[in-house]
Amino acid sequence: MICSGYMAPEYAMRVIKHMSIVLARLLKEQGNLMDLVDPRLESDFNKDEMTVAINVALLCCNVTSTARPTMSLIVSMLEGKAVVQELVSDPNAESIEIDAMRKHFQSSFGRGMGEKQIETESIEGP
Repeated sequence: MICSGYMAPEYAMRVIKHMSIVLARLLKEQGNLMDLVDPRLESDFNKDEMTVAINVALLCCNVTSTARPTMSLIVSMLEGKAVVQELVSDPNAESIEIDAMRKHFQSSFGRGMGEKQIETESIEGP
């Protein structure tokens, strides 16, 4: 909780986690998954493998625990032995907090979000 300009570290980490998930889902919806890749990698990675890894990570972040893949399925998907399932979000299961952050990102970055437009900010302590 934010109080007198101070944000407790445990709250800050929860906010960052939720913001990251919302941003990743928004980029997926816009077809811009590669914007999640660390720009320091430049083009030194396999795009297909990166797409699989990001999509598997998104499946693991599903709000509904029963919709998350099992560990054995995760390994199979990463090894290419199983098809990566399509991300299905249950709009009723998303928390008010995640929904509010999604709206914030959409209003802040609009529809044409690219890696050059996204700036990361560090959270500084007291």
